[in-house]
Amino acid sequence: MQIMSGGEVKKRCVFFLGGYEPMAPERQHERFVREIARFQRTWNVAASVSDVSVSSDHAIALWRVETHGPNWSVETEYRSLYWGDVVEADFGRSDWVRVPRAIAAFADFVFSGTAWRYFAVNWRYGLFFAYPIVIVTGFVAMAIAAAWFGVRAGVPLPVLSAPLIAFAVFAGLLVFPGRYVMLPYMFDDWIFAQELVHRTRPGLEARLQTFAEEIVRRRKQGGYDEIIFMGHSLGCALKLDVVDRVLRIEAGSGPAGETFNMLSAGSSLLKIALHPAGAWLKDAVARVSQHKAVFWVDFESMLDIISFYKVDPVKALGLPETGRPIIKRVHVRDMLNRHTYRRFRGNFFRLHRQLVMGNDKRYFYDYFMICCGPFRFETRLRDPESMTAAFAPDGSLLAPAEPQKATGT
Repeated sequence: MQIMSGGEVKKRCVFFLGGYEPMAPERQHERFVREIARFQRTWNVAASVSDVSVSSDHAIALWRVETHGPNWSVETEYRSLYWGDVVEADFGRSDWVRVPRAIAAFADFVFSGTAWRYFAVNWRYGLFFAYPIVIVTGFVAMAIAAAWFGVRAGVPLPVLSAPLIAFAVFAGLLVFPGRYVMLPYMFDDWIFAQELVHRTRPGLEARLQTFAEEIVRRRKQGGYDEIIFMGHSLGCALKLDVVDRVLRIEAGSGPAGETFNMLSAGSSLLKIALHPAGAWLKDAVARVSQHKAVFWVDFESMLDIISFYKVDPVKALGLPETGRPIIKRVHVRDMLNRHTYRRFRGNFFRLHRQLVMGNDKRYFYDYFMICCGPFRFETRLRDPESMTAAFAPDGSLLAPAEPQKATGT
């Protein structure tokens, strides 16, 4: 291969909409800096990241990234669409509020038939939904057993003591091991999911509209070789709503001939869209997938049980097929070295986040190469193996092979 200079992209704008995590912009920035260091080691490239700045309405966090190899360089504006304050507010509620609301949320997803749709579409996600229910059921059983043993042991006033024992044991189990297995987090996650399905969360609609207006503003401003809108986890459901808003705001007046690049990673879109009350999101998926300017790729990993592996969301929702999204399956084992993989293997939350983290190995899917590398997102997808082979060991850019037509794998 002949060494080539430059690349397709000199300046890029990335919008990122993350999942249900209580992370302030400063912590998001710290994670980005930590993980891009792994990216630098893997690809033998250099990168510098600016400090983070936050908009006056606390909706947009911005930092700038400069990456370069011996014969290429890229400037990236990374704009994190921030809604971590919503999650932080949820985490602040007491268990007196959290537990009954979680029970109501789970009942909604069960009796609406949504839980059964999860199992029908992807049984692994169905098990993920059932996980906290099984844990709580086990805690209830242990609390009842403790009360029964107390009565058998001759506790005074058993009619009063038995309920008190059961309640105390159940409350104690919620604290430990409940917090160890992240039960409060999962309760809050499903409570929020119910609010999102029914569009009852105060302030969320305004926040999503702010995100859409920011994207429209940057697309109108121009000056970028490429704009990519990335979503992860539950952020993918929010992202589809935001993209739908963008396309409606622009209503044919968007940048002429410009591709609207969308990346979904570890998507929980169907968590919301499969609920009967989530028809509004299903309609948004239909409109976005039918838009000819949209280039939408959905990355899925078998090891990620908090997403819908081997599922095309458009097909799962019974919508007309449009070829969007392109489904690409990725293998976490091929991203990480053996030691790192073994360390993360039992942590399904960490494996879920790997698709927006740095890689130990050179692989066609690399979050930071997509954000900060010299090739367009669409080019990378047309011939991913050549994109990986396009870099010499010293980080120099080599001439890639002729791109081929993208297909789902």
